[in-house]
Amino acid sequence: MPTEKEGPQQAFDKELEKFKTLQEIVQKSYEARMGLVSQQQETEMVKEEFDTLEEGATIFKLVGPVMVKQQVDDAKGNVEKRLEYIKGELERSDDLIKSQEKDMTEKQQVLMKMQQAVQEAQQSAAAAGAA
Repeated sequence: MPTEKEGPQQAFDKELEKFKTLQEIVQKSYEARMGLVSQQQETEMVKEEFDTLEEGATIFKLVGPVMVKQQVDDAKGNVEKRLEYIKGELERSDDLIKSQEKDMTEKQQVLMKMQQAVQEAQQSAAAAGAA
């Protein structure tokens, strides 16, 4: 809202900048969520591959520049843990995006009210100048 030293237009411009910043934050949150979805899909593909392994199959894990033999049960457990972690992060991401969108909607309503105040101030100034 305008302070004593700034007019309605300056206050509106400041709020508009805050809104644009919030839009950028929401966009980054969506991009992060898309990355999580991609990781989830990749991990589910690995899980499906593990489910089709024959009895006694050998699994190797890349650790730095070296391939290390890993127990099938350990590998499956790691994949399950990874899927649970990603699921939790997706839920957290969804909650964050929901909150950010709510903030954006509220900021948008404030901007609309401020824009009306700016227009009214301009009309008043024009009417005073014409008189």
